[in-house]
Amino acid sequence: MATNSAKLPAYAEYIYGGIYNSQRKSEALDRKFSVKLHTFFQSDTLLQSLLKEIGPNQRVLQLGATFGPQLEECAMKVGAYGAFDVVDINPLQIELARRKCRVMCPFVNFIKDNAATFKAQEKYDVVILYFLLKELPILTKTKAINNALNMVKEGGKVVFIDYHEPAKWHPLRYLLRMYNRLYHPFAEKLWDRQIDTFAKNRVAFSWRKSLFFGGMYQKVVATRKSQHPKFDKAPKEEFFFRELYAER
Repeated sequence: MATNSAKLPAYAEYIYGGIYNSQRKSEALDRKFSVKLHTFFQSDTLLQSLLKEIGPNQRVLQLGATFGPQLEECAMKVGAYGAFDVVDINPLQIELARRKCRVMCPFVNFIKDNAATFKAQEKYDVVILYFLLKELPILTKTKAINNALNMVKEGGKVVFIDYHEPAKWHPLRYLLRMYNRLYHPFAEKLWDRQIDTFAKNRVAFSWRKSLFFGGMYQKVVATRKSQHPKFDKAPKEEFFFRELYAER
């Protein structure tokens, strides 16, 4: 397990320290039923949608450890012949995630670092941010998004799964707003802005977006475009020789 001296930000300590620094509370939230309940039983749908974006033997990075089976499922999809790195700034969450993965996927590499500033030596095929943005203030959110975008190779993609503004008719819309303001004060910014608007080099990526559960959740995939597109010259050559030898 790689580590560095990154410190837990003050906002994270103040807002989430009671959960993420408590092994008892973290283990309770890590149970499958708890994960289902906190996502209104959408966790399986969101996870299956995420797994579609990952291929075997790829080099994958996840920014932020998570509760539930998400890390294990993604790691098993990548497999032992790929690479799966998980970055989190909280040492307790790294240790709990490492314990959870050590039986089925001991090849997962855990790194103690800040998602907004972590630098990798090599580019990744896929970078995952799974319900991380909801916990970050806007400046850190912007840094984390752009940091993730900078770490994917050509043709690689960044996958964001997080909250989204529910449809106005959604029966849970205002209940969720009140819940977020109490427990996830940075989540509502994802109602106000599209994720791609945080990107400094937006045009270097192609973007696609899917909504779930009446718009309450979103999956946004940013795929890095090739800097050297291949042009098919065969049609032009075929046209040239056809004209050259055409009967006149």
